[in-house]
Amino acid sequence: MMKNKRTTVKSRITRHVMLALVVTVSIMTIVNVIYLSKRIVEQQETKLELATQVSANKVDNWLEDMGTVTEDMASTLTALGDLNQVTVRAVVDRVALNHPEFFYVYFSDRLGNMTMARGVDFAPGVDPRERGWYKKAAEAGHTVVIDPYSSATRPDVMMVTIATPVYWGSELVGVVAVDADIESIQSFMSTIDFEEGSYGFLLDSNGNIIVHPNSDYNPTSEKITSAIEVMPELKIVIDNIDADYVKAKDYTGKNMVYSAVKLEGSNWIVTVAYPEASFLSHVDKGIRLSFIVAVICVLLALIDIQYTVRKVLKPLDNIEPAMDRVVKGDFTTQINFATADDEIGDLQNKLAICLAMLSDIIHEQKYVLAEMEKGNLAVEDIDDLPGELNEIATSVNSIKNTFNDIISDIQFSAINLQSFAMGINETSDLEEMRSVFEELSYEANALMDKTSKFITVPTGQKD
Repeated sequence: MMKNKRTTVKSRITRHVMLALVVTVSIMTIVNVIYLSKRIVEQQETKLELATQVSANKVDNWLEDMGTVTEDMASTLTALGDLNQVTVRAVVDRVALNHPEFFYVYFSDRLGNMTMARGVDFAPGVDPRERGWYKKAAEAGHTVVIDPYSSATRPDVMMVTIATPVYWGSELVGVVAVDADIESIQSFMSTIDFEEGSYGFLLDSNGNIIVHPNSDYNPTSEKITSAIEVMPELKIVIDNIDADYVKAKDYTGKNMVYSAVKLEGSNWIVTVAYPEASFLSHVDKGIRLSFIVAVICVLLALIDIQYTVRKVLKPLDNIEPAMDRVVKGDFTTQINFATADDEIGDLQNKLAICLAMLSDIIHEQKYVLAEMEKGNLAVEDIDDLPGELNEIATSVNSIKNTFNDIISDIQFSAINLQSFAMGINETSDLEEMRSVFEELSYEANALMDKTSKFITVPTGQKD
């Protein structure tokens, strides 16, 4: 039969508690990591969305400010009810003076007469009514945003135009507009860097690039670049414009997380790209932090458990050697009473009391038996003992009393025998001698009855 390997109570308790602790902490850590990872991802998504929204608001406010200017111009011309050259020039010059950031400020009436601020002459031979800004505003009947284009007056400059139709009553009398060089919005978009490696870019209503970190993609008078043509991966971003975020590669081949917003009115798309590696690095940091905290907690808990188990089971260190000596028949071992107020402390106290009681019983029995061996049958009886131990005291006391009765009878019979012997010596009467022998026989029978219950070793069989 295979013998089980011996282990200690301390090791078993420590092992089971450690196992339970590790399992518990592991489950809690896994749950915490899952929850924490989800929260970190949500926070990063929110941060990305916020950066995108801030950028979109900046672009939108820029366009709205331009639109407010053109709408004020249109309202002024409508209120004046006069479109002569002097009146119109005064209006556009005042706006140009108050807004030096605008490249051009101008008005074209329905007859094609063009008035530009700052004394600028419109391109000769070009009918303003055929330009996109005029036609789009006239068709829409409200303020419109014109995607970047090459100016007729300055072909080398890419302009963004905000145009507003001017009405007298329900009659269209012309269109006012302001131009801004796209460099102003390009300068802002290039500042988007809310995290290392992130960047922003801007697309017009037709999906063409207005601003991009790769300057080769930015529009010029010679070319306008379609975003999907040079970056097919952006198609998924444009097609999922309402999604919280989209994962795709960028123009460098890196995996990016995109967040995009389409502006109302202009239908321009503001997009912020964020490296997926950096996006997930925050999750990795959170996971590592969770595991580090879990390991530290486990180590601290294990140290505390070992100390607690050692302290709680310390009384066993006194009990085991004491029991080894008891097994060898030494009941004199003293066990210090435990100071711990718990079950193990109570066990040690009770064991100490038990050993002390057994030692007292053994000493008392030794004393009584030693006195009996010396012939002192008058020694005091052993006091009553608790429980089944009292049978030992009863038996020893009974043996002592039995021996005392037998010895007393033997002594009495010896006296009688001596008396009968003297009587025999003093008489020669056979009848009297017979009577004496009968008395002796009676005494002998009485002694035989009292000793008959004892089993003895026959003579000659003793070692």
